[in-house]
Amino acid sequence: MNAHSLPPRPHGWRPPQYARAVDCLAVALPSIAPIKRKTASVWAAERRKVLDNGSIVAWRNDVVPYMVEPADMLNSRRYRGEAFVGPARTGKTAALIENKIGQVIECDPCDVRVIQMDQAAAREFSLKKLDKLIRYCPSLTERKAQGRNSDNIFDKRYLGNMTLDIGWPVISKVSSSDIPVMLLTDYDRMPDDIDGEGNLYDLAMKRTQTFGSRGMALAESSPGRLLLDEDWTPSRQNPHMAPPTSGILALFNRGTRGRWYWTCPDCEKRFEPDFPLLVYPKEGTPAERGREAEMMCPHCGVMIGARHKRELNLAGVWLHEAVDGSLVTVDDERIRETDVVSYWLKGPAAAFQSWTELVTKYESAIEEFERTGDETSLKTTVNVDQGHPHKPRSLGAGSEISPQSLKDRAEPFKLMNAPAATRFILIAVDVQKGRFVVQFEAYGPDMERWLIERREIHSPPKDAPGAAKRAIDPARYAEDWQVLRDLLEEIVPVAGTDFGLKPAALIVDSAGEDGVTDKAYMFYRKAIRDGLVRRVFLAKGQPGWERDRAVERAPKKENGQVIKGKSDLLLVNIGTWRLKSEILNALSRKDAGPGCYHLSKDLDDQVFDEFCAERKTKKGYELKEGQKRNEALDLAVYSLALAIVLGVEKIDWQNAPDWAAEVDRNSFALRLDGDQQNDPEPVAVPQQRRRRIRSKGI
Repeated sequence: MNAHSLPPRPHGWRPPQYARAVDCLAVALPSIAPIKRKTASVWAAERRKVLDNGSIVAWRNDVVPYMVEPADMLNSRRYRGEAFVGPARTGKTAALIENKIGQVIECDPCDVRVIQMDQAAAREFSLKKLDKLIRYCPSLTERKAQGRNSDNIFDKRYLGNMTLDIGWPVISKVSSSDIPVMLLTDYDRMPDDIDGEGNLYDLAMKRTQTFGSRGMALAESSPGRLLLDEDWTPSRQNPHMAPPTSGILALFNRGTRGRWYWTCPDCEKRFEPDFPLLVYPKEGTPAERGREAEMMCPHCGVMIGARHKRELNLAGVWLHEAVDGSLVTVDDERIRETDVVSYWLKGPAAAFQSWTELVTKYESAIEEFERTGDETSLKTTVNVDQGHPHKPRSLGAGSEISPQSLKDRAEPFKLMNAPAATRFILIAVDVQKGRFVVQFEAYGPDMERWLIERREIHSPPKDAPGAAKRAIDPARYAEDWQVLRDLLEEIVPVAGTDFGLKPAALIVDSAGEDGVTDKAYMFYRKAIRDGLVRRVFLAKGQPGWERDRAVERAPKKENGQVIKGKSDLLLVNIGTWRLKSEILNALSRKDAGPGCYHLSKDLDDQVFDEFCAERKTKKGYELKEGQKRNEALDLAVYSLALAIVLGVEKIDWQNAPDWAAEVDRNSFALRLDGDQQNDPEPVAVPQQRRRRIRSKGI
């Protein structure tokens, strides 16, 4: 065979099928086709299919009519950004994020980036929402690009040279790239500052700047940030301005400040449907009260039933602030001069949430707050259901408290004597230079409590080194901490009974001057070795409104070194700002009952001053001018934190554990003999219970 000859062709061989120009053109045409001038709401009404109760049905704008204008304004050439504030169950993510994605894929292909609150949320959005959006819409499925790298979890490609990627709030997602459409969802669950570069929304808008009026940055969220000024009130010039907070409401205030209005069917005047306008009975269970909820027109007082909600939404209108403070529609030339169009929808208008649910959740949260002082559930329903920023009730309580008002309300019970309702006693200790500051609190059912003793310990134990010649020194002498062990052996008589109670547990601050922390750890470990399990606790205060109220955790470091492996230490991490607010709220209660904090007239004047030594500011709690001591407030916080981690808020008082039982059955009770001159006799408790208490504590 000649070296240059071709090998013989196999039997049946045919030349390869080369691509035809007409086929290549057919594939390329969608990439060069002119854009379809459709807004997101129009595209959704024509093309989108959704899963509804097991059936695939067409998207209907009349179900969420309040979302039409916000969705359409994402195509605005007048505004560079949009902010939407609303509660859950409004359809805001589906209408603003998902419909916008579908409209871009089919009508105006360009790069889109969605930012979720974290990587897990981004993955869930891609798998559960985005995939369904594409799967149920044939027109979108047809536009998926081919190739093995065209459909990944966090980035997808479509015809028209379009890339869609789903990210989370890290600086790499909002820098070094130009993206015409940036969509941020659950904005208030994201950090205020992204890696020290600024807030996420401003960084996102910077990515769209290259595209001029075609660029758009959207942020949507229910409010979740705390008020920066709880005394703020709106002005006539800016009637729609939101209270000062960070996050989504701060973005709303930058914009046109649109709010959703209904027209009263009776007086025909417009009003904003808001939770304070819901009227319902003051008696009954939360569910019973919720079933009776109606909306009151603020102009004529007519009551509007829940059955009218849909028709009122269909006739609703967005009104934005004008330059002169009047209210206008979005196309009015008098609208506020800003490059952000913004919207705020309140809970009663939400299509997928009933007024019954709104009232039931709110009243249940109020009951929980009054019973425990915990505002977590209340904050959640105000933010997520009502669409409002939460104004902590306990934050305002301190304003009515003064040393004199506390003295005026103080009660004539003796110190170091527990009221008849007492179920257990807790001790809180603050560590100061040259002294331990100690408070005893007696607890009754439903977190009602009495401050029954306040003292300072200046002298070290007699057997401590150099005890006769010095004051107590917690930072230098581990032996000095023995005085705290002795507190657990004291017996407090219970009024109206023949019994006394030993303190159930003690908590001591683990911070202070250099040397205090390691001595506190030594004290804790020795107490555990001596059998005082769950009777001695260490406190670690943490400022900040977002902190947990109280939770036990092992420290990450000891003596400056990272702890490797499992630690034998447990610290009660305390959200001090939140608990200080709860303490002040409990002190301001004028009637006895659940959560009330009682003070004795026999307390030193200094104690009343210390309870009022701090004020709440935008930066948290700070000492007032001229005040140097706040131990009473701090110790009350430690005691409340200890009660929380012991599970006191969850106790069924009809079937309480033996350490919180009535005094004649309490495992820490002892029968007193006469005037206590003789040794008291322990209360007869079933042997099994006594054994459990001694070995494991509470």
